[in-house]
Amino acid sequence: MFRALARDGRTKKIRRRSFTFSRKKLSKLKTARLIRNIIKEHGITHLHSHTRLDMWACALAKWNLPKIKHIYNLYMNATPKRDFVHKWLFSKVDALCSSSENILDDVKKNFPIAPEKLHLIRYGRKTENFKHDGLKRQELRDKYGARIEQIVFGTLCRIDPGKGVRELVQALEYLNDHELEKTQLWIVGDPTIIGKNSDGTPIFEGPSEELSRWIAERMENPRYKDHIVRIPFQKDYVSYIDALDVFALASYNETYSLSVLDAMMMAKPVIGTNAGGTPEQVGLHHERGLLAEPKDAESLSQAFRHYLQRPEDIQIQGHKAQEWSLSKHNWPVTQEAFLSLYKSI
Repeated sequence: MFRALARDGRTKKIRRRSFTFSRKKLSKLKTARLIRNIIKEHGITHLHSHTRLDMWACALAKWNLPKIKHIYNLYMNATPKRDFVHKWLFSKVDALCSSSENILDDVKKNFPIAPEKLHLIRYGRKTENFKHDGLKRQELRDKYGARIEQIVFGTLCRIDPGKGVRELVQALEYLNDHELEKTQLWIVGDPTIIGKNSDGTPIFEGPSEELSRWIAERMENPRYKDHIVRIPFQKDYVSYIDALDVFALASYNETYSLSVLDAMMMAKPVIGTNAGGTPEQVGLHHERGLLAEPKDAESLSQAFRHYLQRPEDIQIQGHKAQEWSLSKHNWPVTQEAFLSLYKSI
């Protein structure tokens, strides 16, 4: 699916057009040629790309068409790209957007693009999908044996070393018996899948599968077996977030996490790591949760201990998290920001 925009020359209104391409993989030049044909046939005035390959195709399609505007959304880290080729490429970008201040800071240092072309436009989420269900919450907590006096910490992610799942489990080692008794850790997700066997069963990435086995072994330890819960990936993940008290994402360097946003929409404080875009989500002054150091189980345990000793902060920070995420990351606000940008360039 390729999306482009046409601006009515008389009314200045923006119209969106969607085009379905063949699933057959095309070269950048063939894709650019196809886009140029669509521009001419449908009076397209704006192109909006979201991947590196689409960015190249749109840049090539703009060749000798200076009135066509090109917006590029960046979702990953901005590694250095200041060579001659990228100087040409970014000269064909009229606006670069990201949901993360951290990414835009890196863009200023590493990309050959003028600062005035950079725009912070937050992800839009369907806020109506994030509704508290007290009955479902209690049903899940009963199912997994969470006692009323326990605080349920939980993560929703791939079982992958880079997601810091090992360190979350190891954090329990630093809790004393009394603290551990009041703690349950839910790990919701599966190992990283890299393919399928002939019988349809998944093939897991080696390090992820090894980590999954390591967690299973820890769960057999008498000290931890009632305090670690493994739950497969869930399509109805919002209910599982709702059942938690505190959300945790211990990634070594998360760019800007959607799962953190979703947890905040459900009024959960977040334990994150002081790396990537997570600090701007959690808040540098612990407004919406706590920051631990990456790859540091003891630092994570200190965050666990904070909520065990000050459970009132769960509601205080959770409310601030929900307020911030709903105001910054709802679709009407995001849509209006993009429409304003399209009209301004």
